Amino acid sequence: MMESILFEQTAGVAFITMNRPDKFNAFNRPMALRLQEVLDACAADDNIRAVYLTGNGKAFCAGQDLQEVLDPEGPGMNRILS
Repeated sequence: MMESILFEQTAGVAFITMNRPDKFNAFNRPMALRLQEVLDACAADDNIRAVYLTGNGKAFCAGQDLQEVLDPEGPGMNRILS
C-alpha cells in the first residue's frame, strides 16, 4: 500500500507531501490521521523551523474524500475532528 503522507526533513524544513494523486489528494481517515501525527511531531521538534505542505500530481488537495461520508462514525473520526 502506498503511503498517503510523505515526510522528509532537510535543513530545518519539514516537507510534507499528500500522496493520493489518483484521488487528487482527497483526505480519507488514514491520511488525515497520518497528517496529524506528522504535524504533531513537527511541532515537538525544535529543529524544524518551517513546514512545506504540497501535493503529488495535478492537484494540491480536493478536500474530503466523499466515500468517507458514508461512514461518519468510522475509526479515527474523534481524532480527526478534535
